[in-house]
Amino acid sequence: MTASRRAFLGLAGGVAATAVLAGCGGDWFTAGSGTGSQGALLASRVPLPEPYRIPLPVPPNLNPTNGTIDLTARRSAIEILPGRTTEILGYDGVFPGPTIRARSGEGLRLQLRNDTEIDTVLHLHGGRTPAEHDGYPTDVVTPGAERTYSYPLRQRAAPLWYHDHAMDFTGPNVYAGLAGMAIIGSDEEDALGLPSGDWDLPLVITDRSFDADGAFAYPLADPAGTRPGVTMRYHGGVLGDCVLVNGAPWPVLEVDAARYRFGILNASNARRFELRLDHGVRFTQVGTDGGLLERPVTRDAIAMAGAERPTC
Repeated sequence: MTASRRAFLGLAGGVAATAVLAGCGGDWFTAGSGTGSQGALLASRVPLPEPYRIPLPVPPNLNPTNGTIDLTARRSAIEILPGRTTEILGYDGVFPGPTIRARSGEGLRLQLRNDTEIDTVLHLHGGRTPAEHDGYPTDVVTPGAERTYSYPLRQRAAPLWYHDHAMDFTGPNVYAGLAGMAIIGSDEEDALGLPSGDWDLPLVITDRSFDADGAFAYPLADPAGTRPGVTMRYHGGVLGDCVLVNGAPWPVLEVDAARYRFGILNASNARRFELRLDHGVRFTQVGTDGGLLERPVTRDAIAMAGAERPTC
């Protein structure tokens, strides 16, 4: 996509907003906003920042060394809302997790260490993975333990994502931060001359709500977190009232007058999004979560349900 140097990126509850990704009306914080989101709104108990003031962060890249990546699940205290600290469960202590960059057909070993106090499981969502390495919900990595996952990656170039998959606790664990993108490249994709380097950016979109102390708010039926389930109102899913892109609330991105490629992930609990470009500009979509399209498709909007991953 092409934009002026002073274009901005932002997202607002169920729709996108302003110059690079732009909104199309509706209430920011109601279920659906015309996009079909199911679930109930959980209101934050702390003032939220004014949109489009915080620079867009970019998660660190994590590249294999001799075909291996080391990843640690651990607690970390980070600043998401300006001037406040939020404790997360994060891969390598960041939210979202580092962007794994790997190559189609080049096997990847991922060594996960669990430095949290809870059981965790890692699932490569979208990966063609042997059953014993798929992250079945009961194949837990207990606190202090390690596990190596083997991914053949015999699949086309595509944006994948990895996340916690623990039985009965996937929802709260992912909400707490255990998720990140894994972008698979290939020679086929390289030959197309698509934007790369600083012009190839992941956009991990989530919605979250915050407690009065700045912590992520999540409506567990058992506040101690020892039993699964959410309160009855949220059985259809949790809709946060603060939209985060790469972990920042309604961020902005200053861009060059150049083409950019965005691998986009909807990692929200229940909210759907409809992304539009400002000033009548249209998307050129080149891929989906299954790989490259047969040919580019020009779109006025990109609709995204949970876990969907278009490339534009």
